[in-house]
Amino acid sequence: MDESKKEPQTLSVEELKNKGNECVKDGKFIEAVLHYTHAIKMDPSNYVLYSNRSFAFLKLDQHYLSLQDANETVKLQPQWAKGYFRRAEVEAASGLYDEAIVSYTIALKLDPQNQKLIESIKNITDTQKQKIQSNQNTIWICTCLGFIVGIAVVILDYCCTTNPTLGHPFSMVAFSIALAGLGWSIGKAVTLMNTWGAGKSLQPPEDLVGSDNANKETAQPEKKPKYSKAQARQRFKQGRL
Repeated sequence: MDESKKEPQTLSVEELKNKGNECVKDGKFIEAVLHYTHAIKMDPSNYVLYSNRSFAFLKLDQHYLSLQDANETVKLQPQWAKGYFRRAEVEAASGLYDEAIVSYTIALKLDPQNQKLIESIKNITDTQKQKIQSNQNTIWICTCLGFIVGIAVVILDYCCTTNPTLGHPFSMVAFSIALAGLGWSIGKAVTLMNTWGAGKSLQPPEDLVGSDNANKETAQPEKKPKYSKAQARQRFKQGRL
């Protein structure tokens, strides 16, 4: 039999996993995802494959898919610290620092001697503190700018106009405080927008949402015509209901 006509040998799960690992080392994350996906189809209960694919998705900034695989890893093997570590890494990359700290802590309970987990918790805690401090600084800067603008307007109004609108000292102070309050509101709004933006990268891709909506539309039951009570009673008598 001609060897050229032989069918290509099918790779085993372990071989596919190793190929995926090699692609990750070479930075070929899309190829790694393909190898891991092929292996998962052959062995759907292999939690290591989901963990590895989660890492590859994370490197591709596919946070939603990465989190799905991390959660599947935890589901298949809840006593494996690395599954929670994978989930924490995705949450941290998405700006969900509180959730990431919880996942890191669970992983550390399962693997108390893991120095990488200890370092990760320290880093994410420091990052969270820096974010809080940055938000506070933004609010104070906006407040001060508002107050400075208020004072500048008061001075210009007093010096450059014949009949100042803000002639009374009380109105001058009140106006400056009002602009400081406006600055505080703007700074607060900016920090809230940053907070609300955390976790947005975990939303499912539009193509997945679109396919789900299409399935729902096709699955909708056929609407039955509505009848009045008299019509329904008549149809019942005729045995048509």
